Amino acid sequence: MSAVLATLDTADDQRIEWLTVARCPACESAPDTTMPLPDRDYMFGDERIPFPDDGVGLSTCADCGLHFKATLPAPLSLSQVFERQAGKKWMEPYDFHDESVEIQRLANGLHADVLDVGSGSGAFLGALRRWSAEGRRSALDVVQHPGCAEQVDGEFIHGLIDSQLLRWSSQPYDIVTLFDVLEHLYAPQVAFENLRNLVRDNGLVLIETGNANSFWPRHYGAHHWWYVRLFEHHVFWTRESLERIAEQFGFRLLIWRQLRHKARRVLPLPKVLNQLFQMGLYRTAPGLYPRIAPLLGKYWTQPWSPFAPDHFRVVLRKL
Repeated sequence: MSAVLATLDTADDQRIEWLTVARCPACESAPDTTMPLPDRDYMFGDERIPFPDDGVGLSTCADCGLHFKATLPAPLSLSQVFERQAGKKWMEPYDFHDESVEIQRLANGLHADVLDVGSGSGAFLGALRRWSAEGRRSALDVVQHPGCAEQVDGEFIHGLIDSQLLRWSSQPYDIVTLFDVLEHLYAPQVAFENLRNLVRDNGLVLIETGNANSFWPRHYGAHHWWYVRLFEHHVFWTRESLERIAEQFGFRLLIWRQLRHKARRVLPLPKVLNQLFQMGLYRTAPGLYPRIAPLLGKYWTQPWSPFAPDHFRVVLRKL
């Protein structure tokens, strides 16, 4: 990460500070290619955030294959946007039944101290509490969203997982979960160093994130992928790039499984039909789709598939 590029005024007169990323944040290699995102602004909650004058590019590491944005909002600017939109983003109801069953299986029926990184409203911790009242149920997030405090039975760690100065109890956890978090990282190496400290020896890390080697980014180009074109998403992983950094910090990959995003696993029929219509239009008339997308409530030009396994779930063990 290098010097500040510029500051821009958002619609509600808040300033966004932009940073440039010249080298791969996971392995520090030079990028192979950089492709411009075809948008002019981001939408986050009800806030429209214009791109900097030079736009936003998506780079691909020539060494580990990580995809990363060449221009990012500075952490303070990102936190301020998150605070303004707290209670509006990441509050959709989801029961986390599948994920809590996975934790039970990984814990072999034993009580486990669990830290959920990127806890949002605390819904996952609530699902764990329904399974067992034993063990710490802790959360780490940049903002304590409404409802989270009621689900925490341990500690709330305020900050980012890739913060150099993460303040916590120093009592490591049996299992650390990161559901849709790894795409938000500024400094993956710092994040994995923190994970190594947060997890006890022989403990586990459970990760879900987007798969940059899935059909949509492979077929249309990662810079067109809907997942890349979100303000809060910074880095985009393949199995190769994730396994490489995990091994560097003393983790071994136990499980790799492709799956759909958790919000897509159970959808009402009207929403499925709406997305299928958008997908069909995008594939048959990609030039027409950007003009129609705003009428469908879309602010980027690629739809998402309700059926595509464009995410993966990984379990790592600390050696």
